[in-house]
Formats: sequence, structure tokens, C-alpha cells
Amino acid sequence: MKRLAGFLILVIVLYAIYNDISMGTLPAATSNEPETIETEKAEKQKEIDIPWFEHEVQPGDTLLSVLDSNSDSPLNVPVTKAVEDFKKLNAGTEPQKIKFGSTYKFPDYSKQN
Repeated sequence: MKRLAGFLILVIVLYAIYNDISMGTLPAATSNEPETIETEKAEKQKEIDIPWFEHEVQPGDTLLSVLDSNSDSPLNVPVTKAVEDFKKLNAGTEPQKIKFGSTYKFPDYSKQN
């Protein structure tokens, strides 16, 4: 029984070492300073000239339901364009992976209708 317990502990220790070496347990250090990162984000936002509004996602909200509730008339842009604009405004976040309780930027097409 002691041999089995010793073997299991050895396997766990070896797995922990392998996991630490291959994937790491600490976040990677970045060479950018926080101020540099913020200015880069601000510059990227300036490049995006899509009108947008912020909305806190509620349970059951989707990209299309939020866009539809913001506009008085039906959406007159293709869904693919709405998805691309959402990704641009939210640093590549997929619309299928939005989390309720979080605030996102949604493209504002109400002025185009």
C-alpha cells in the first residue's frame, strides 16, 4: 500500500513539474508599460470611425437583439457587417461569447435607418 501511495505522489509531482514547465503558472511579463498600452488602445479607437453606443448585456441578449432594441426600425445592414463592426469595437470579442453583466460597445445603425 505504501508503494502505491508513493507511486501516486511521484506521478502527481511529475505532472505538476511538466505542467509548470510547458504551460507555466505565472503570467508572462510584458515589456510595454501600462501608459503605452493605454495610448495604443486610444489610437486604435480613433482609427475606428464606426458610431457606437455602450450597453450592459442582460441574460438572453444577443448582438442582434441589442441592435434591434436600440433602433426604431429594422436593421438594414447585413448581419456579417454588424458582427465585423462589433469585433472592431470590442478588440476582437466574438458576439457569441459576450457575457451578461459586462458592458460592450455596439455599432449604432439607428442614424442610418
